[in-house]
Amino acid sequence: MSSRTRSSHGMAMSLGNGIGVPSYVGIGREQVAYHRFGHGPSVLLIHGIPTWSYLWRNVIPPLVQDGLEIIAIDLLGYGNSDKPAGADLGIAAQAELAATVLRKFSWNGRAIVGHDIGGGVAQLMCANDPNAAERLVLVDTIAYDSFPEPGIARLKEPIWDSILSAPDFDLRKGLGKGFTRGMVHKDRITPELIKAYELPFRGVDGRLAYLRAARALRTEELAARANEVEKLNNPTLIVWGAEDVFQPIRCGVRLAAAMPQLAWRWSRTPGTSCLRTNRSSSPD
Repeated sequence: MSSRTRSSHGMAMSLGNGIGVPSYVGIGREQVAYHRFGHGPSVLLIHGIPTWSYLWRNVIPPLVQDGLEIIAIDLLGYGNSDKPAGADLGIAAQAELAATVLRKFSWNGRAIVGHDIGGGVAQLMCANDPNAAERLVLVDTIAYDSFPEPGIARLKEPIWDSILSAPDFDLRKGLGKGFTRGMVHKDRITPELIKAYELPFRGVDGRLAYLRAARALRTEELAARANEVEKLNNPTLIVWGAEDVFQPIRCGVRLAAAMPQLAWRWSRTPGTSCLRTNRSSSPD
């Protein structure tokens, strides 16, 4: 397996207490970062935009304690992964890339978990290969034509090249506004949190990498395959923040209602709802 650890990677080291130093797997000329923890049935975690595997830092420990192996990847163009200027960073290409990463591991996993655009990647992985995973978990996922949301879509306007290229542009302010708008628990929005998500896109080159990632999101890559997604037989858990302002919960309700052999129920906790659909049993 072509993988290596870049222990000297500045970003990884500076956030080492959050999720640890990543390992890398080579896919063509690109290096994809990942974290691997625990032993047992394997679960793949896929983040969204503008996040990276740091998103899962509080989720991973209890899953490992429950006897699972966890693999959290950074999508190409995000986090510690390479940020090539000419690569396709759309969700269809990311789904192929993630599947290639798993083949490098000879992965025979239990579940794929995707958040936001990572949920779209997970949907396409299972649509491409019904045996990609035994189970599927979608957390506030993009669905149908729900993306890119307006704040991301506007970044396709040419003016943003010069705005983000300005030496004094502070991406942390924009991220802070987005998290303040989107997070229910405002007390969790700390300078450390904003720094963690800004760091992969620091500097002019980093901000332009963020712009490329945002502009690569194409509605049709998921919308055109909605029928295939709706027919997935993988037992699926859909988890949604009831107050999500970026991905409306009606998208989750629609997706769950369309899946085969539907059996779903609501489970409300602060800021969260669950829709569960399965053929025989629900995901663990």
